[in-house]
Amino acid sequence: MGLRTLHVTTIDLTAHCFLRSTFDLLRREGYEVALACDFQQFQAELADHTDRMFQVKIPRQIRPLQDLRGLAQMIRVIRLYKPQILHSHTSKAGFTARLAASLCDVPLVVHTIHELPQNATRSPIKKTLYRFMEKLAAGWCNHLITVSRINQEQILKEGICRPDKLSLIPGGLQLQNYQPQGPPPWSLPPDAVVMGMAGRLEPAKGHEDLLRAFARLAPRNPRLHLVIMGTGHLRKPLEQLRDDLGLQGRAHFLGWVEDLVSAVAALDLFVLSSHYEGLGVVLLEALALGRPVVSTRVGGTQDIIEDGVTGLFAPARDPAGLAETVQRLLDVPGFAARLAAAGKQKVWSDYSAVEADQKVLNLYLKLLKLPP
Repeated sequence: MGLRTLHVTTIDLTAHCFLRSTFDLLRREGYEVALACDFQQFQAELADHTDRMFQVKIPRQIRPLQDLRGLAQMIRVIRLYKPQILHSHTSKAGFTARLAASLCDVPLVVHTIHELPQNATRSPIKKTLYRFMEKLAAGWCNHLITVSRINQEQILKEGICRPDKLSLIPGGLQLQNYQPQGPPPWSLPPDAVVMGMAGRLEPAKGHEDLLRAFARLAPRNPRLHLVIMGTGHLRKPLEQLRDDLGLQGRAHFLGWVEDLVSAVAALDLFVLSSHYEGLGVVLLEALALGRPVVSTRVGGTQDIIEDGVTGLFAPARDPAGLAETVQRLLDVPGFAARLAAAGKQKVWSDYSAVEADQKVLNLYLKLLKLPP
């Protein structure tokens, strides 16, 4: 094996969704790949893409005692594995892993900012704290990667790092996998019009806004159904909201969907109601499958969608505005089809994981001053 690389995320879902193709490329190029995270669901699948795996529990929220234990675990892993390259992802894992790497003198430390934590809160105090933590942690690594132009601009504007310490490498898809193989995981009337969303059931994804928007759409569109794919701690309160809005039998929570490609491909319309996004990979997936999309205009979604060309934008945190935008596509199926075709062409042209992964590898080589 060549150089040892250690990749750190908070939970295994991040690695499962975003990093497997990068791991595969590194291993093909002779690198050793280790993953440290809290394995919750995907350990068996990730074993096929890594050489070593380490269980490390880093809480997503600030929890001083748990954070100290996570830091101690991270230091033990680094001292045991002795990586030449440490690459961290997600905010808390990135902070903890970079601190541990600085204490253990890891030769090359890279961190990818998928989403800026200060965008996840409306509290000025928390925004200031998160901004300070990101600046502090930036000093513990050699280089930062971000996944969207909007993130890049914000990072530089807030002085988190110097321009020469930041690279923009948007995420990509393994496009050859975007061929639906099976039926959708729902049983609805044959004439149903199905709109759907996939994402963690957490406040940032705006599912409450989506349900309230659907409550406005349902009476006007009696064949319209909503399917919500994903898991998270908000499922019960969201199901209660659905019932309170009288949407039983029209809005359906599917939980974790194993064959997401076939499910999204079966939708008539994909909707993303997020309050913020680093990039919005799920939008790439919907567009790659030729689905018309409506998204809130937040974060990196603005890199993906050209309003009225590859999709439609709706205002964030505005159920009425979201419902109005969705209705535009429902009223004009030909318009929706044109948007979907243009969106698919853009994703297949600009968002290949092959290119994105190669850029990550090239960055490693540049930072290590090795020939490509």
